[in-house]
Amino acid sequence: MTYSGATEVQNAREQLGDALAELQTSAALPEDVLDVVQHIAQAMGALFDAERADREVERQASIKNALGALSQTLALLQDVKSGHPGLDAATERTASVMSILYDVSAPSAPSEGKRGGRADDAKTRGSGGKSKRRRRTSSRPPAPAAPPDASRVEVEVNIGATTESNFYVGFSGEVSDGGVFLATYEVQPKDTLIDALVTLPGGYQFRTPGYVRFVRDAMDFGSDAEPGIGIQFDSLPEDARALILRFIKKRAPMFYDE
Repeated sequence: MTYSGATEVQNAREQLGDALAELQTSAALPEDVLDVVQHIAQAMGALFDAERADREVERQASIKNALGALSQTLALLQDVKSGHPGLDAATERTASVMSILYDVSAPSAPSEGKRGGRADDAKTRGSGGKSKRRRRTSSRPPAPAAPPDASRVEVEVNIGATTESNFYVGFSGEVSDGGVFLATYEVQPKDTLIDALVTLPGGYQFRTPGYVRFVRDAMDFGSDAEPGIGIQFDSLPEDARALILRFIKKRAPMFYDE
């Protein structure tokens, strides 16, 4: 490994190995913990590929694959209901590794994630082995002030296996602190109040309020990002959160954290 960032990539892979060791303390793991283990292992495999890559483009593709698996891992960790002594360490190491990889990766398309914030305190655990989330304030900025009767712009966001539209999360991994990216040329200004109808494969859908957190302008010719708007969730319904968690087990969410 002679490329810039080689040491950091190796360090990231070794940290994930430590996270796996913390989780694989028994042969019979609960299903929700096993899901986390599989995604961490997938990320480690991608980092092995990055270390062996002969070309920069191949290395960046492998790092991007690792980041996708780790975005899924963080989100899945928020929904682990089985008590496990290694969950704290796995969450902290996953967030730390994501921070490392964003620092060493080439500038990515803004619609696929933005490096920012800190990778700490994604989750803590209370007494009795039960998870207790602690939301990071930087992960979910306050909604823009608006009169109670303010009108909202209605949009429909169709998300599938290969659509440009997709969910996004921050370093906390908590999906309700994230949102959904709507790929569109009809962008709305930042802080515009939104009423989003989100449709998923299989006929599933949910409606949720939100607001425009970031904009990808179609006239920004210097960017490879798909134009559109990032809609920050505001009071995401619990049944909608469950649908999102089910979906991102199959497809990695984008990353965005200011």
